[in-house]
Amino acid sequence: MTMRPVNSYLLNSLSLLCGLLLSLSGYAQNLEVVITDAEGMAVENAVIELLLDESERSDYMGTASSSVDQLDKEFVPTVTVVTVGSDVSFPNSDDILHHVYSFSSPKTFNIPLYGKGDNDDYHEIFPTAGVVEIGCNIHDWMLAYIYVAESQLAALSNDAGIAVLETTPVGEYQLRVWHPQSSADDMALTVNLVAGQTTTLEINLELQRDRRVRRAPGSSGRRYR
Repeated sequence: MTMRPVNSYLLNSLSLLCGLLLSLSGYAQNLEVVITDAEGMAVENAVIELLLDESERSDYMGTASSSVDQLDKEFVPTVTVVTVGSDVSFPNSDDILHHVYSFSSPKTFNIPLYGKGDNDDYHEIFPTAGVVEIGCNIHDWMLAYIYVAESQLAALSNDAGIAVLETTPVGEYQLRVWHPQSSADDMALTVNLVAGQTTTLEINLELQRDRRVRRAPGSSGRRYR
């Protein structure tokens, strides 16, 4: 049997290709978004969500439990991001009564007056994607938002205005951006995600004034205040 010599150029090329593929496999592609307002200041509590086709979402699904507390007559945190099907509890850490509710179309619920330590095991499940606005029927200035994402590829910007999505798919996708004070309900832009790389975007949002009712200046002496 006659042995043919191996083409060294082809062998070297295959070796380089294998090395490249191995190196890429060790580095997931990520997306980092820096969000500022019209004055160039960092925007906290903005939500970014990578919009996937329904056929792709199963790879990025998963539920978790979150909590929106009531502390010093404010909801904490102001914005919470969850995935469809997740549950959220609403503990009361104040020494007064609160009445939590939502009339938003993705999720309507009502939790009548309850005090500290009450309803600690109570939670609501959020089965529909969208933004759910939370209020207190006693303290009108209390306002919070639950952003229910279609998949786990959603993130909240920190106090530096940075939101990060890790281990994203590769390719061209729509990125949704939402903020409670955004002049538009939400905005979407196209982003191209490259294998093994971190894609960085800078986004400028036009924000409106905070529309929350001004907080009451002091106690009226009644327990629910």
